[in-house]
Amino acid sequence: MVHYDNVSVEPDHPISVIWKESVIMYANTNENQSQSRRCRAGKKINAVECNWCGLYGMCQVAGLNTSVSGLIEKVVSRHEEVAVGQCIVTAGQPLAEIIAVRSGAFKTTVALANGAEQVVDFFLPGELMGLDALSDGLYSNTIVALEHSTICRFHLSRLYLLEERMGDIQQQMIRALSRQTRRDQWVPLLMGAKNAEQRMALFLLGLSSRFIEHGLPSQRFRLPMSRQFIADYLGLAMETVSRVLKRFHSQGLIDVHARNIDLYNIDDLRVVAGMSVKSFEV
Repeated sequence: MVHYDNVSVEPDHPISVIWKESVIMYANTNENQSQSRRCRAGKKINAVECNWCGLYGMCQVAGLNTSVSGLIEKVVSRHEEVAVGQCIVTAGQPLAEIIAVRSGAFKTTVALANGAEQVVDFFLPGELMGLDALSDGLYSNTIVALEHSTICRFHLSRLYLLEERMGDIQQQMIRALSRQTRRDQWVPLLMGAKNAEQRMALFLLGLSSRFIEHGLPSQRFRLPMSRQFIADYLGLAMETVSRVLKRFHSQGLIDVHARNIDLYNIDDLRVVAGMSVKSFEV
């Protein structure tokens, strides 16, 4: 049983699972701490290493780090540069590849009946885009770069080249989908938040958890998305997002300068989010 403020929940509850994995990954990630120190020194760190990328398992099956001549290059297009605002996938387009974010960030959007654009999700370095299309073979969302980025494309049309390793590829696909489902557990928590402060705190903690998972600085980072995009995603007004960030700053929870965020007091931020842990038992 996991005990939170005034409430106890089962170990497999989404909050417990998310908190447990974040604690374990943070405790075991010395690289995360060294990267944070380099970030403070002014070096921009935004590119994920291959072994922290969600595509890594599939690339290994395709021959990454082996002597298989040229096979990985035929199946995976690596380090492709994407300009700010560039659309790399349009909603309804047939599934062609799984796309990994190597650096930068992306937003996924859908067009509403009134012609407006709704932000559905954000994707950060190390995360995979396009997994939603595996069910019916069509991308459900449009994917646009939020900043100058690089991506790797795993071409599904070339899987015949890996015919003898198809079982391993299927296992890696299942693992990728499992990781995506785990990450999506933040969504009902966000949407069920009682107020703007709780929703914003959950959003920041969610980003921090995702950075941890891919070996990137998780307490000091730059928001790749604008306040307007955050507002669209959280269902808030842009003014509300700016006001809440300023309030968190004045309360000593975070330091915020433009898009640069420093999570000063994660424990108190979890209190605001309704995730404060008094004790954690496995």
